[in-house]
Amino acid sequence: MIDRELATFLEEGIAIHIGTRNRRLEPNGARVVAVRVEDEGRVIVAFVPALAAPQVMPDLESNGQAALVFARPPDERAVQVKGTFAGACAAPGGDERFVRDQWERWVVRMTTIGLPRELTEPWQIWPCVAVRLRVTALFDQTPGPRAGAAL
Repeated sequence: MIDRELATFLEEGIAIHIGTRNRRLEPNGARVVAVRVEDEGRVIVAFVPALAAPQVMPDLESNGQAALVFARPPDERAVQVKGTFAGACAAPGGDERFVRDQWERWVVRMTTIGLPRELTEPWQIWPCVAVRLRVTALFDQTPGPRAGAAL
């Protein structure tokens, strides 16, 4: 389960990627533009741009397994959240401001390490598919002695 401190980290506006696998165990993935921790840390909602969702939805629907990887430059704190697919839908319009605000915090963070805003402006971040995952495992992925350790 995700505690409040970890939820704050995950929702602060950092790099997020969803990884899945198909029936042949071949990897797929997509950028996630925002997340929301729900149900007292038992569920995480990943907002995947609708443009990228077809990359991972067939895998989620067929085997239901996913991993979300979160990384925060410049300190490289990183976390992996594993989960099982609990459903997906078109993200409602009421979530657009939440998604854009979290994305903007990521864009600002990236400018601090030298990625010009102009490089991220053309990225399509809305509309999104809201992918719900039941959290099954948490891992520290920050480089160092605890990398890979369960949280």
